[in-house]
Amino acid sequence: MKRIDAYFYLRILIRLVLGFLFLYASLDKIIYPQKFAEIIYNYRLLPVELLNICAIIVPWIEAFIGVSLLMGIRIETSAFMLSGITVFFIVMIISAIARGLDIECGCFSLDAEGSLVSWKRVIEDIFILAGGIYLLWYQLKMKQFKET
Repeated sequence: MKRIDAYFYLRILIRLVLGFLFLYASLDKIIYPQKFAEIIYNYRLLPVELLNICAIIVPWIEAFIGVSLLMGIRIETSAFMLSGITVFFIVMIISAIARGLDIECGCFSLDAEGSLVSWKRVIEDIFILAGGIYLLWYQLKMKQFKET
């Protein structure tokens, strides 16, 4: 009988929570890519030529990450992608705060009452990043263990 380690259920919980968050975050962006492109534009970080392609690709990456984590497939790849994209989100939000931009974050909702960029969003993203790094670390540790 296979022994379940002490953190087995914690990893499942983290995987499911992050998977749900990323899938949920992708839905409005997939349905309303023009609105998402406007939110990206408001950050004033990308050239106008890249706005539409980013507004189309980013939500599908988020959806892939979400579905993959929810289904428990390609966890290492998903955790790596989640960590990378979350670092990018953190940098974008901090940049907007530092430049005094009072803009919608575009994190989970694209409606007019969506949340603004704030340190609260940065802290939330840091927790998301910590979960992604933990999942990635565990997957890499298991891969290394199997190779020895």
